[in-house]
Amino acid sequence: MSVLSVKGFAGLDRRKGISESVATAYDMRNMRITHGGSVEKRAVTKMHCALPANIQGIWCGSINGSEALLAAAGGILYSVDTASGNATNVGTVGLGECLFFEFDSYVYCKTQGFYGKFDGSRLYAVDGYIPCVAISCSPNGEGTLYEEINLLTDKRRQLFSSDGNSLSYKLAEDGISAVISLKVDGVAYTEGFTADTAKGEVRLNTAIPAGLNNFEIVYSKSNERSRILNCRRAMLFGGNSDGRIFLYGNPDYPNYRFYSQLADGIPSAEYFPVNAFTVIGSSKINCMVQQYDKMLIFTKNEAFYSYCELVSDALGNLVSSFPVFSLNGSKGCLIETDGCVIDNRPITLCDDGLNIWESTSVVNEKNASCISGPIADLINNAAKGEQISICDLQSTRELFFIADGTAYIYNYGIGAWYIYDSFGGKYHKTFGEKLYFANGSGIYLYTEQSERNGNGYYKSNFITNGEAFGGSNAVLLEADVYICGKTALTFTAQKSNGESRTRVFDFPEGTDRYMRLSFRLAQRRALPFNITLYTEGGICVLHSITIKTRKKERSKRFGLL
Repeated sequence: MSVLSVKGFAGLDRRKGISESVATAYDMRNMRITHGGSVEKRAVTKMHCALPANIQGIWCGSINGSEALLAAAGGILYSVDTASGNATNVGTVGLGECLFFEFDSYVYCKTQGFYGKFDGSRLYAVDGYIPCVAISCSPNGEGTLYEEINLLTDKRRQLFSSDGNSLSYKLAEDGISAVISLKVDGVAYTEGFTADTAKGEVRLNTAIPAGLNNFEIVYSKSNERSRILNCRRAMLFGGNSDGRIFLYGNPDYPNYRFYSQLADGIPSAEYFPVNAFTVIGSSKINCMVQQYDKMLIFTKNEAFYSYCELVSDALGNLVSSFPVFSLNGSKGCLIETDGCVIDNRPITLCDDGLNIWESTSVVNEKNASCISGPIADLINNAAKGEQISICDLQSTRELFFIADGTAYIYNYGIGAWYIYDSFGGKYHKTFGEKLYFANGSGIYLYTEQSERNGNGYYKSNFITNGEAFGGSNAVLLEADVYICGKTALTFTAQKSNGESRTRVFDFPEGTDRYMRLSFRLAQRRALPFNITLYTEGGICVLHSITIKTRKKERSKRFGLL
């Protein structure tokens, strides 16, 4: 008699037609591989909160030291209590998909018609930093250009050095919309004025005292705020001390990368200068992610990298610049998604499946290698889905590739693949040990601490026991399991010709122990066969499977095996 024993399971591997072990699965749903190599039922997802309308964006993280969960639904921003699931209306953000990102102790939220920030209790509308476009200007408008126009606002400031006599002041632009305010040494000018908006001129009723940069005019002129508001993705990146927000995913500017600048010398998410953009290749930007001190930028079939360097501007000041260079001319990211990194290695979806980008010994060169080979057929089919996202649950070292409600999970701690159902929706966010996702009007929570009372199954590849087909009889299957609660286990052994044998084990409520289960296979002259474990009810952990086989004896009558 020979014995095949498996004490360390390896997850899905559909590349193997026939194997000599049940350690790999051809199909596997709602079961996971533990770091000890056992197969156990997954934790279930539970509804955490139901909102009045379909959700169009979620965010979770820490605001000023407190855990927070935000969701946009029906044009309203809700703050959701992470313990109770109670939702509080904190303000209006407008209809449409809502983008969230963190910056300077705030969570910024942006739709096509709204830009705001949340401090943990209150939502503020953001009009944008008002740039000073010129300084040290004489009344006739001659001066020094200072800051660029801000795409977030149509307002600009201009500082004049009054000569004490002039009544007419020429602005830096013609065809303005309106003059908003006038200040002398920071105090409102109240003597009255007229404005020629076509010529961009302001005429005072009374002259003001002479001074250096003592007269400020704030005016407005329409600009392309939609360049920023229509962006659908964001990431924080920058130098050692001045982070910037990079926005992309504007359908009207698909290969543009917009970025914020310092507002009066201070890092700001409210100042996007009109010329602070980069055109990346000729295809739509699908993903941007940080790896060490580099930004990796992916279009459908190309990859680029960028970094922060200090350069001198026209006034001799050191400013941050973000040059872009080619990285890979044949691989990129096929889907538009937030950047995902595991162990400082970006993950993207390429033509050959999910790829991990690793550094090599050559500076600025990266290698992309496929990690989804064991389930290539499933990933390639899932990549055609309409709602796809990628996220990393670092607490369990699991990468989630979620497509149309199905999660394809790569446990990069042990190199195993498995699949979960019921992860619907397009918005998925992780924080600590929690994974939140939105489906319709509901926010759902997945965590390892959740109950494990659903159904799942593990179906091995076909095995031959190392013998020629028909060269042995499969006699007995033994399984070491841990059972907790009311649980039903069904073991099935099925030959490649479709013949099968099944054994059901039922355990009552209150069961809580380790045990060895035996299942007599009785498969004579066994063709290749597989083993399926189906479990429903309580907790089930499969630690090992042992299959005992007996080689066929020689026939005394015919002298044949």
